Amino acid sequence: MGFPIKFIDNNLIFNHDNECYAYYELEAYNYNFLSTDGKMTIYDSLRQLFAQSREGKMQLLVIATEKSIEKTQEDSKKHIKGELAEIANKHIDDVTNELVKTYGKNELEYRYYIGFKLLLNEEQKAVTKNTVLTDVKNSWKAFLSSANRTLFDDYTSVDIAEIERYAKVERYLESRITKRFKMRRMEPKDYAYVVQNLYGQQGTDYDTFRYHADVKETINAKMIKTYDVINLTDSLIEEEQRYLKITNDDMTNYVAYLPISNITGDLEFPDNEILYHQQQQFNFPVDVSINVECMPNVKALTTIRNKKKELKSLDEHAVENDGDSSNNLLIARDDADELEAILEKSKESMYKMSYVVRVVADSEEELQKRVTEVRDYYDDYSIKLQRPHGDMIGLHEEFIPSSSAYRKDYIQYVTADFLAGLGFGSTQKLGEDNGIYIGYNVDTGKTVRIQPWLAAQGIKGTVTNALASAFIGSLGGGKSFSNNLVVYYATLFGAKSFIVDPKSERYNWIHDLVFLRDKINIVNLTSEEENKGLLDPYIIMDNRKDAERLAIDTISFLTGITARDGKKFPVLRKHVRTVSAMEKPGMMHIIEELKNSNDDVAMSIADHIESFVDYDFAHLLFSDGTVENSIKLDKPLNVLQIADLVLPDENATLGEYTTIEMLSVAMMIVISSFALKFIQTDRATFKIVDLDEAWTFLQVAQGKTLANKLVRAGRAMNAAVYFVTQNTDDLLDEKMKNNIGMKFAFRSTDINEIEKTFQFYGIEKTDENVDRIKNLDNGECLFQDIWGRTGVVKFDAVFDDLFRAFDTRPPLENEVA
Repeated sequence: MGFPIKFIDNNLIFNHDNECYAYYELEAYNYNFLSTDGKMTIYDSLRQLFAQSREGKMQLLVIATEKSIEKTQEDSKKHIKGELAEIANKHIDDVTNELVKTYGKNELEYRYYIGFKLLLNEEQKAVTKNTVLTDVKNSWKAFLSSANRTLFDDYTSVDIAEIERYAKVERYLESRITKRFKMRRMEPKDYAYVVQNLYGQQGTDYDTFRYHADVKETINAKMIKTYDVINLTDSLIEEEQRYLKITNDDMTNYVAYLPISNITGDLEFPDNEILYHQQQQFNFPVDVSINVECMPNVKALTTIRNKKKELKSLDEHAVENDGDSSNNLLIARDDADELEAILEKSKESMYKMSYVVRVVADSEEELQKRVTEVRDYYDDYSIKLQRPHGDMIGLHEEFIPSSSAYRKDYIQYVTADFLAGLGFGSTQKLGEDNGIYIGYNVDTGKTVRIQPWLAAQGIKGTVTNALASAFIGSLGGGKSFSNNLVVYYATLFGAKSFIVDPKSERYNWIHDLVFLRDKINIVNLTSEEENKGLLDPYIIMDNRKDAERLAIDTISFLTGITARDGKKFPVLRKHVRTVSAMEKPGMMHIIEELKNSNDDVAMSIADHIESFVDYDFAHLLFSDGTVENSIKLDKPLNVLQIADLVLPDENATLGEYTTIEMLSVAMMIVISSFALKFIQTDRATFKIVDLDEAWTFLQVAQGKTLANKLVRAGRAMNAAVYFVTQNTDDLLDEKMKNNIGMKFAFRSTDINEIEKTFQFYGIEKTDENVDRIKNLDNGECLFQDIWGRTGVVKFDAVFDDLFRAFDTRPPLENEVA
């Protein structure tokens, strides 16, 4: 068959059979956890994409390209800002070294290319024919008279008018196919990468790969240096009976080509998307070429009917010779009848398909092992792959763009339904191309990165502009650990973080994170006298109106006085306003004002409030306005802990709260209000408010109002609010849930909670999906990124010191693990 490519112009390829193809890269779409309806939508779109070409040829290519881990990590550094930049850069370098040890220098990344043979109409053909005749005469004259004969021999020439005619057809084609999928026109670089990859020149990062062809242009023609095309195949190829040995410099690859020889069963859609499932099945590259020739409906019916006559003749011959028809013959006749009925009803085309799988290894033994794995995989789908003798070179060249099917022996007759059901273009991509490394995709093993600040930028294709995130799941699944890791990394990259820690689990950070010791501020509010009044609303809030509002909310929560109480609430409101007008207001002054009013209702309220003042750590909330100390959040990483907080049980109602639990929730409300002040600082700096055990205040009226304020203000002020809680119901109503961007759901065994999680994620509840949530390991979560893609991620701290710092298990359990 030979090397088919003659000339490349942008995304047009001219081959030696005088055919012109246009190739496109289909942007891979996430297929994981899609609902049946979602899969059917993609299936119908693919079917229409293939069916729109009612004549001519197509080629589908699935090529395993390589993505440099080192380059990805270097690209991640461009997001680093702030005073921790030096530490962050060093940390990324250390992570890079560990990732390279684990994954190698490159990661596999599958790319999907589709090429269409361009067909000219009759008028264009006539123009082309006349132009060719004219060009032949001119070329002959030029050959005789030109002094630059060497130049003529070294270059391949194509008429500019012919290129433009095909380019016009291509523009029309591109406008049609991009209505259904995101397509990118291939470039000469893409063709060069694919060809060099096929010829064993591997190990090159796709993004850094460069290709330059020497192209010259005259008045009538474009010329490309022939060597620049042929040089792409510069490899030593030795053909053995059942494999090729391809040598480049000091690298030798053993390559086998496996064509489909028979399809013995039906591939029902969905759940049989071969190209999708093989990505997670194999940890080595598996390339696929599907050459397709379209047969119009009338021609297809004629072919089927002729085949039926042939099968009938074989059947009758068997009967005449006193023999029985074989099962294969009977099945073939039934299949032919069924296919004829489908074609008659649908009026659609049929496709002659040559489907070839390419397997590569660095030794003959490893190649045999991989070939066996691939054949077994396809056999599970009732598809038989051959490993023919002596056909390796021909099948190898079938992968080259603009090539044709090598042998008729491997042709299969299929419909657009079969092609659409293969899962062409599907992937399990999660997260961003670069950014913060958080772990790896459990199904594919590929590294996963996020950019927590990205959602608010309004990037085309994202499904949310919300910076808020949710970490949900039952105890012990790795929720707190993963949350800590994300906040820590975001801080390294330049964020300013404020963590509300009601369980005092982060006291060890200032000792364990030695390199950040001077950049961490841990405020531990104990019941000591020196901390009196530090959480007084009038002390922590700069704005008097905000302080007044928070003071009323706090007292209302503790006393149960609401705006519906027509006797007590107006009295309370009046005296709070009086205190707010003082030069040095404080919560203690509210009690004094109520007592001095000589009003029975006011006195009653004063007594009720005063009963809290000296109870345990309640004095943190009450001051006379002369507090000199204040809580400062001036470091990149700030943690606010309140010792001895006693949080209520998540299932307890407000009426069941004990006094200490009421005080604990009140503290959480005040601290979370303080977070509003934090996020309203420098808008140019990305900020994170991390609310651990967020359910404690989300289930009370004041907390709900506060949470919505945090989220709304956060979006405007370049700040993310992270809710760390146990159930999706804790996240209030649908309006609140719609303002959550990234979602991290950890292990749960509660079927009701699992179902609500699926609703939150917008994915279908199936037995398989339920089992995935139930069987997640520690540190694994169902992750949904800002693009709406969902998959299972395993968080990876990389280094033992980070693991120890963020591990929140009890010491004994930690040591045993």
